[in-house]
Amino acid sequence: MDTVVQWNICGFRSNFEELKLLLNRSQSAVVALQECRLGEGQVPLRGYTLLLPQGGSPGGDAAFLIRNGTRFSEIDLKTGLYAAAATISLEKTLTVCSLYLPPNLPVSKLSLAELFEQLPKPLLVLGDFNAHSPAWGDSRRDGRGRMLEEFIAENDFRILNSGETTFGHSAYHSTSAIDLAVASPSIAAECSWAAHSDLCGSDHFPIFLTLSSNFSSNVNTSFSFKKADWNRFGDLCKLSLDDSVANIKRFTSKLLDAAWSSIPFHKRTKNKTRVPWFTQKCRQALREKKKGSTEVF
Repeated sequence: MDTVVQWNICGFRSNFEELKLLLNRSQSAVVALQECRLGEGQVPLRGYTLLLPQGGSPGGDAAFLIRNGTRFSEIDLKTGLYAAAATISLEKTLTVCSLYLPPNLPVSKLSLAELFEQLPKPLLVLGDFNAHSPAWGDSRRDGRGRMLEEFIAENDFRILNSGETTFGHSAYHSTSAIDLAVASPSIAAECSWAAHSDLCGSDHFPIFLTLSSNFSSNVNTSFSFKKADWNRFGDLCKLSLDDSVANIKRFTSKLLDAAWSSIPFHKRTKNKTRVPWFTQKCRQALREKKKGSTEVF
């Protein structure tokens, strides 16, 4: 399995030691960074290549660290947004984009569409969107959050966030969820999202995305309804399902979007190999063993 980290580092130099500890722990193949604030110089990090956007701001508002030995091809983006992207060969080849959207930067569906159209699928877009919405775990919804919800639903992408806090404001002692991971549906079920428990010197929590190595046909996925966030599901349905959704295919697509964003997956292995020696007596012995273990605890 490969691990991808996304993090608004709030200064590459100021949190350089924390970054080294983070990479030593996670052994990540790719790190999508925001707000690097590199200034005129770059800080080398042993074992990784620092990738800045071509023609972008020298401060590296969006950047990558890619582990040496990992095959990648940088994408020259034509956009007014702070973004860096590359096609990277991990367990499978996919496009990863690091994106930083400052609060005061004008962002529209059009500017996002122009960026996403340059990214070959399957894709993973990771960044600090500075957008608030219950769809990814925030307690409120703002204009950018509403626009982003609509853009994601209209373009058939999936939100990977689990609903955890991603940002901590020390001055106001408040938290929010403004860092997003957005993926193509073909890889969303194979991605596991988790926020770090430590800010590591920043005001954003590092986020770990684990990409499963199991893409074979003997594994399928289904919704884990016991772990569903039904309040979030209801909010998304109210937002996207109304009288204007008359076409059955569009209705189904909107309903699935809400489900994919609020109900986690679990994997089930099918076509297990049967062995002749596993008889009914073996099955009964295993059942009694499990029962005995339960009684002990």
